[in-house]
Amino acid sequence: MPDDKPLAVPADTIYAYDGSYHGFLCCVFKSVYSGELPADIVTFKNEPLSLFPIQTVETDVSKATRVLTSIPEKISNQALSLIETVFLSCMPKKELAMLRFLLRGYKQGGRLLSMLGDPDVAPLLKAEKHLLGEVHLLKGFVRFADYDGVLAGTISPKNFVLPFIAGHFTQRFSNEDFLIFDKTHKAALVYKQRKKEIISVDDIQFPPVSESEQQYQNMWKQFYNTISIKARENPRCRMTLMPKRYWENMTEMQEAE
Repeated sequence: MPDDKPLAVPADTIYAYDGSYHGFLCCVFKSVYSGELPADIVTFKNEPLSLFPIQTVETDVSKATRVLTSIPEKISNQALSLIETVFLSCMPKKELAMLRFLLRGYKQGGRLLSMLGDPDVAPLLKAEKHLLGEVHLLKGFVRFADYDGVLAGTISPKNFVLPFIAGHFTQRFSNEDFLIFDKTHKAALVYKQRKKEIISVDDIQFPPVSESEQQYQNMWKQFYNTISIKARENPRCRMTLMPKRYWENMTEMQEAE
């Protein structure tokens, strides 16, 4: 008779962690070895007012490493890739959803990923698809300006996409120094002297562009407007292919100066 006993049972408690990937893995470690499935997992800065007791989960690299090693061993490499991607997504309550998936995976193995409609699998696949779709769009929607020899652009994505677009832009501009500022997540991809780094930054105030850069931007706006065929304009189609939430950072969508 198969063992249907779950690895963890629901508990009236909330885990709070530091928001890091290793911190989340420590939440998984605690859940497995305590045998409890928390009601929620939150970060320290987003601790809610709740009647449930809040347990602080400290980040321990050794525990995180054990969990990290166990995922491909007990489930699959695909499961590890899925967890790493979803962790960077904008999925609501993603930590609890990922924990439930892993607890199921530890019991059922890699076949869990073939259950595409399963309530513990489908939301993660949907979050992964949403993030990777945004990555694809931003590879074409990032607009750079030249600031004294350094290219810089701003994005406002829903998901934390910088790790996924870094390789594309470092290959495309391998001989340039550039920066991409993510306003949503207060982070920046910095590429300087052929070395890339993602850093935390609250805000970046770019200086006014030079006269020549402004001329290039105006020419690009003029080109964009010139090739448009007025009789065939389709605003709904344009917003499908180029969602409106990206327009604020796109040169061609700004008024010419």
